[in-house]
Amino acid sequence: MSPSPRTPLAEALVPGTTRPVVVGEYPYYRADPANWAANLRELRGLGVDVVSCYLPWRFHEIGEGADRSFDFTGKTDPQRDVVGLLELAAAAGLGVLLKPGPFIHAEVQLGGLPDRLCGPPHTPYRGLDGTVLTSQGKPLPSLLDPKVQAETEAWLRAVADEVVAGAVAPDGPVVALQLGNEGTSGDAHLPVDAQDASPAAREAFSRWLAGRGLHDEAARTGEDVARWTSALRQSWSRWSGYAIVGLWDRISALFPAGPVRLANVPLTGLTAPRAALDAWAARQRAIRGSGHLIGHTEWVGNPARDTTAFGSHLAGILLGGTDVVEANWGFTWTDETFAEPATPVFNALLALLLGSTTLSVYTACATGNWGDLVDMHADGLRSEGVDPALHAPPYSPGAPLAESGAHQANAEGLRLLSRFLERFGDLLMAGTPDHDALVLLDRTLPEAGAWQRTGRTVLAEVADAVHEQLATSGRQLGLGWLDGHSEPAGERDGLPVAVLRAGQPDGSDGPGRLTVPAGKSADGAVAAFVAAFAAALPVGDGPRWTTAHGRARVLSRSGPGGVRIVGAFNPTDGDERVTGTGSGTGGGWTLDLPAGTAAVTVTRDGELLGWLATPESASTSPVVLTWDGEQADATRVRAS
Repeated sequence: MSPSPRTPLAEALVPGTTRPVVVGEYPYYRADPANWAANLRELRGLGVDVVSCYLPWRFHEIGEGADRSFDFTGKTDPQRDVVGLLELAAAAGLGVLLKPGPFIHAEVQLGGLPDRLCGPPHTPYRGLDGTVLTSQGKPLPSLLDPKVQAETEAWLRAVADEVVAGAVAPDGPVVALQLGNEGTSGDAHLPVDAQDASPAAREAFSRWLAGRGLHDEAARTGEDVARWTSALRQSWSRWSGYAIVGLWDRISALFPAGPVRLANVPLTGLTAPRAALDAWAARQRAIRGSGHLIGHTEWVGNPARDTTAFGSHLAGILLGGTDVVEANWGFTWTDETFAEPATPVFNALLALLLGSTTLSVYTACATGNWGDLVDMHADGLRSEGVDPALHAPPYSPGAPLAESGAHQANAEGLRLLSRFLERFGDLLMAGTPDHDALVLLDRTLPEAGAWQRTGRTVLAEVADAVHEQLATSGRQLGLGWLDGHSEPAGERDGLPVAVLRAGQPDGSDGPGRLTVPAGKSADGAVAAFVAAFAAALPVGDGPRWTTAHGRARVLSRSGPGGVRIVGAFNPTDGDERVTGTGSGTGGGWTLDLPAGTAAVTVTRDGELLGWLATPESASTSPVVLTWDGEQADATRVRAS
């Protein structure tokens, strides 16, 4: 059982599909139009189902003042012919996910916004703490500023009328639209006191409070946040999600019916400053209730090489219940192994085992042709401590496909995953994660914890504890939310349940229940509680495995007809051997997992149907599976 319903994003993107869907990013505004058709055909051949692309506002806008308009047909520059691009995608058999922003980031100057919006007279995006959100050293505008909203709506209506209206599926290729980017301006994981608190935002917050029968003049007037009551701070935490959802709703209403609406929210690191994990979680109440499909981006380190990043992915995907919509397949800014297939395959398998119904390839093609409107200004990058050389062409140097049409190293990884999904994707989608127990949290805890500035928050501690149990005892603990129900600790769908509630301890705590003061340091109590709860769980007769050195993490899924899918991951710098013996997994098996590798086995009633492993590369050795005493090779899924 999963602790929260999984978003059926694959079904929304490709109606009727029974396997996870592959989404590949193609930044056409960085590619020579002469290469578009061949690139798209080649991506389809590598297994991409849906091609995604941002639309940079500043690139498509032409003219000035009263003569300002937009070019989507290539009348001023063939690289602006996004209408033609959609026709080429359809001819290649690809669906299209369009991402018009208005803020897109995508390593485009000012996140794609025109220069005139990033400075006076427009109101900047300024947090409660006074921090101004910037891009390449320039202030980003508040998207709640009425003047900015008028301009953004003109841009989005043009996209709707001139690009989307004539290309909606099933008659056209456009199957989905992304609303905003990582919130409104990359802010869905910011600390709560860094979220937009411009005058328009303050007014909107005050109206939101009034709509709930609450009135607080400090919310509207800009009184020093240090004087806010704890109740007002908690309301701001919750509002921070509704503010983002409100922008998504405004964008969605501008577009025709048909394409599904998707929003992307970045995962957040467990060690992020200023309780950013709690701020991210505080927004989830509104985000998950928005009615839009929600996916996640994965820019929080490399789970294949770092156990903290592995834990961040584990906690974020379990708590968010999201599908992956943006995963690194070739950017080597901080880690050269992203250009080797072992790393993106490892990370894709982790997301799939945790329940993602999509596989993201960002970017799918390494492109090298763009001009000044797209290029980020070198001085602006230096002002933020970024070396401009990191953003020189090609964009995503390790992507599976080169713009020339050549297959690069990561093409092997994409082919491997595509073949695995062709053979076993239906079994993967039909299954659900195996859990030994559930840990359910009161949403009040992160809403208050988002303001905590010292010690470990309850959410960070429970996230670490769940990861620790997976790593040290093999216990698979699900994470979810109570959502305000007064449900006692006990069982849910046959699983033991642990409950963490906010408030002052009242003597009612016991096995499976802990009450903790909201906004106070967990101080080890939560970790101890989760450890004691896990230790008291019955062993059961489910899959069990051991690791020689405690380096591997093992996740499994069960499906109809005796299907079990087991994924073993080694996110450390040492080699590991995993040994399994339990019912439903065969008479006995071992996996030799070198550092940074992973493997997945698919069985039915204990019989091995197939398996795949991360490809051998410059920084990893091969993975070896021994099944019932013999080395398994004939059933291995390979890229070619």
